[in-house]
Amino acid sequence: MFNNYFINLFFTLAFLCILQDCPINAYIFDCLNGCMCNTDESAVHCHSLNLESVEVPKSKLRGFDVIGLTNNKIKNLPSESELLGKFPDLKAVDLEGNRNFDCSSLENYKKLTILSDCGKTEEELEEQKKKLPTSGKPTEDCDFECMANRRAEEFHQYLLRLWEMIKSKVSEISKKHGFDKFIDDIQKFFSEDVSDFFKGIGKKFHDIKF
Repeated sequence: MFNNYFINLFFTLAFLCILQDCPINAYIFDCLNGCMCNTDESAVHCHSLNLESVEVPKSKLRGFDVIGLTNNKIKNLPSESELLGKFPDLKAVDLEGNRNFDCSSLENYKKLTILSDCGKTEEELEEQKKKLPTSGKPTEDCDFECMANRRAEEFHQYLLRLWEMIKSKVSEISKKHGFDKFIDDIQKFFSEDVSDFFKGIGKKFHDIKF
């Protein structure tokens, strides 16, 4: 439990930099079965692809913290050891919108944070639909370039939401194990000291607030 706690904590703190457009050399490429790997966001986007299973790469893909698999038809994930074997830096997998997912399999994932529909009410699921990425195909009113830009912004907002969800999970664990003061100190550091650093190079924290 403690190992999982600190893994989640590291993920949230690392995501702070990623989601604030830190200057890194990045590129986007097709990967897995129709997914989009974005090195800028350290994320693999596989949303709304009608997937029934998750294909792992033949060789390792490093530098990806999260795999977004929302709005598919996935029932089971590859084993945790298989996922970490192919994605050594993976911290979380988002399976929201996969109504057929086997919730009983969640207990097999000790190191990874798995976000799913398990335990959510119908009201929560309906509200969730408004926040998950859509499929998004070019139309007469929005061509390929337009849709690409729209999807990029949609994915960015999705990751901001994902950050908040994972941060909430870390907060719950910290309270359960009496780490409230420790988490408060970490959050204060990133809210004040790190914010001042980014302001010095023209970066401001607009999207994420502790």
